[in-house]
Amino acid sequence: MKDAFYLEAWQSIQDGGVVMISLILLSVLLYRSALGTLFFVKGFSIDELKSGLDKNATNVELEIAYSQAKREFSEIVSRQVAYIGMLAAAAPLLGLLGTVIGMLDTFESLSQRMQETTSQVSRGVQFALVTTQAGLIVAIPAIFMIQWIKREAKKRQEEIAHQELVSIHVEEAFAK
Repeated sequence: MKDAFYLEAWQSIQDGGVVMISLILLSVLLYRSALGTLFFVKGFSIDELKSGLDKNATNVELEIAYSQAKREFSEIVSRQVAYIGMLAAAAPLLGLLGTVIGMLDTFESLSQRMQETTSQVSRGVQFALVTTQAGLIVAIPAIFMIQWIKREAKKRQEEIAHQELVSIHVEEAFAK
């Protein structure tokens, strides 16, 4: 059962040719970046910022530190989400390129060899469908991952803002 799956996957890669190899490389980049960003966002902790601050930091110093942390976090996540989005958008385009190549091969074989029509047509259509399918398989989950990363980043930003308010107001309460 497992061997049949691997043989079919290998056959699909061979059928898709250079476009399929490009899609595999793109998917590795895409999901490595997406998972790395997700782990960064989920693992981000404001405790590191707090431990780096002086215990006698003024409210202004606290506000500056929190503001800088929020800005840096947002910039990193925004840059990564844009990169992941670009890769996710490229996957169906590569699949479409495979479709165009496969259909061109099909039409070329139809115009040149009428005796081998069935085998040539099926090979070109198979190339077209395999690459289109692979492009969509790569892109669709990535779109959901992008939204997941954005949602997690928003949670972390809210935690930073809450921690900032708590730290500043606790300092003010003790100052009175």
